[in-house]
Amino acid sequence: MTWTFEKVDIELLDNLNLNSHEKLLYILICRFQNCKKGINVSNKYLMRRTGIKSGVTLRKYLDNLTLFGLIARHQPKRNKANNYTFDRGKMQEIIRMNRGKRQRISQSIKAGIRQKKLSQEINKGKVVTINPKFR
Repeated sequence: MTWTFEKVDIELLDNLNLNSHEKLLYILICRFQNCKKGINVSNKYLMRRTGIKSGVTLRKYLDNLTLFGLIARHQPKRNKANNYTFDRGKMQEIIRMNRGKRQRISQSIKAGIRQKKLSQEINKGKVVTINPKFR
């Protein structure tokens, strides 16, 4: 067995704003920094390596790393590996893309909730549908 090591900035270890899982995630993602095709790491890989059981928790930790400006991530397609970057110029571009994507997702979720509530009220008889033919 050969031993390798990763260099870690002392500032990362001393950062009181990040918890141990966030620091570990950052170190794992940094390992792929010199890959030829960029940093493409799946959530499943990160969860398996860190022991995080929930995808929601993993996304929360990755969002915190993004919030502190350490990484930026973009998921090009559903169920595909995320692309990560440490380059400040690319970070801003990815953050703008993600912001628009999240706003569209949020709007569609809210529209679905409104539609579900409306159909429940109609089924209860509290709301009467108006037939447009008889206006």
